Amino acid sequence: MIIYLYFIMFIMLISMIIFNLNKFLSMMKKINLEKKIPFECGFNPISKFMLPFSMPFFLISLLFLIFDIEITLLIPMIFYLKYMNFYYMINTILLFMLMMLITLILEWMMGYLYWMF
Repeated sequence: MIIYLYFIMFIMLISMIIFNLNKFLSMMKKINLEKKIPFECGFNPISKFMLPFSMPFFLISLLFLIFDIEITLLIPMIFYLKYMNFYYMINTILLFMLMMLITLILEWMMGYLYWMF
């Protein structure tokens, strides 16, 4: 057990040495700060930290992800129709679709599907 501990410590030491070796061996240059900043199509990323974020867009994208995952869970059930009891599988698929429909109706009633509030 102690051999493993020494081995892990040795690996961590070697990785830290390799990681910091670049700082000691590289030439110390004064690099212009403007060259280090990434260019974002004319947008200065340092100037504004709090950009306005569209909450309706976030909600619709979140709903898309949730329904996308539900659909990906539904598709393999079709392939299991020949391996499982037909009525059991149909009931499972119908229950799953009913839950998705109820969720969609609930989100529509709460107003999450509107693009602008």
